[in-house]
Amino acid sequence: MPTTSKVDSADILAFIEDPNDAEIVRDTFSRLDFKKSEIINGGVKEAIEALSHKRTAKYLVIDVSKSELPISDLNRLTEVCEPGVGVIVLGKKNDVGLYRDLMKLGISDYLVTPLLPEILWRALRSLAFGEEKNTAGRSKVGKIIAFAGSRGGVGVTFIATNFGSILSAEKARRTVLVDLDLHFGTVSLYCDLKQNTGLLEALQNPDRIDQIFINRLLIPVNDRYSVISSDESLSEQLTYNLEGLETLFNHLSNLFHYVLVDIPHHSDQATKEVISHADMMVLVTDPTLPGLRDTKRLIQQFGEEGTGRRVILALNKFGVYGEEEIKPNEFEETINRKINHVIHFDNETPMNCINNGKLLNNQEGTLANSLRDLVDDLLGIRKPEKPEHSFGGLLKRFKLK
Repeated sequence: MPTTSKVDSADILAFIEDPNDAEIVRDTFSRLDFKKSEIINGGVKEAIEALSHKRTAKYLVIDVSKSELPISDLNRLTEVCEPGVGVIVLGKKNDVGLYRDLMKLGISDYLVTPLLPEILWRALRSLAFGEEKNTAGRSKVGKIIAFAGSRGGVGVTFIATNFGSILSAEKARRTVLVDLDLHFGTVSLYCDLKQNTGLLEALQNPDRIDQIFINRLLIPVNDRYSVISSDESLSEQLTYNLEGLETLFNHLSNLFHYVLVDIPHHSDQATKEVISHADMMVLVTDPTLPGLRDTKRLIQQFGEEGTGRRVILALNKFGVYGEEEIKPNEFEETINRKINHVIHFDNETPMNCINNGKLLNNQEGTLANSLRDLVDDLLGIRKPEKPEHSFGGLLKRFKLK
């Protein structure tokens, strides 16, 4: 059987339960001449534990033979793996239903154990060398979330930066935040980071964007959270083509679970391009008349929720303007739309965070908990509703007066 020529970028990691299967995997890795490979004793649960603390290889071979709930365990695995990783699953069940469920998860192939060398060789060869330019059969790519403010000063950047810190540090999701305001962006300031260069170049010359270029752009906040931010001269004309935006987001969504985008407060073609590619939009506003007016206009411009796309409306700075502010129910009646999250005003926390370069992850307080609710909403985590008192429930049920 011929071997395949070495591909430098082919890093592969296997978690195998059975020693005989592990030996077959080791021989196959050798014949395919992977540059870097490793085999670890264990299955999907060991993979989840290990990959929670280290970067994911480009390809994975995961044994689910001892898993009672393989689909559930593999879902957990996708939460700690980088998006775009190619995965082959091994298991004892010869089940068409299981195979279909695995394909829906984005698994490349499912092989029944005990392994046959020829079948494993073909599956690995197809994954690593035959599908390089095809995203089919690879794990799901990351979601793009656009953060927009109804107007300047509503706190969208503060919410976006701390949303990313909680999502990465407390929920273990690989996250990147892109600051598209190349003149006046404050993301790096809020994260206490020195701004980088190269974002404008990437947007102007999309052909230059590759893994090395992306690594140069990323500014790490923590092990799972990075920022891409730039500080261009005010005399610099910010002209770039839409292909640059699309190419950048395509690369980032293969590296991170979530790509957050802080959109500048102006409407142009680039803004519309980001919104059109976003899986979700977090629209931040405040309880003022200008905030109300511009929220309605932005929802009309960007469109309401649709298939595979959510618009999350967050009313920030509630309590700042006293009696003059617009109450949430009045806000909702005017725009004919529900407010998803009301974020109560906290005068000290934002200023302390900004002045000291601190983020809200692992902190307590009303503001931090409000942002945790926003993160949970995005992840689909629903908090249990408080049960009504039985007597009160009966009164409501029978409408007794």
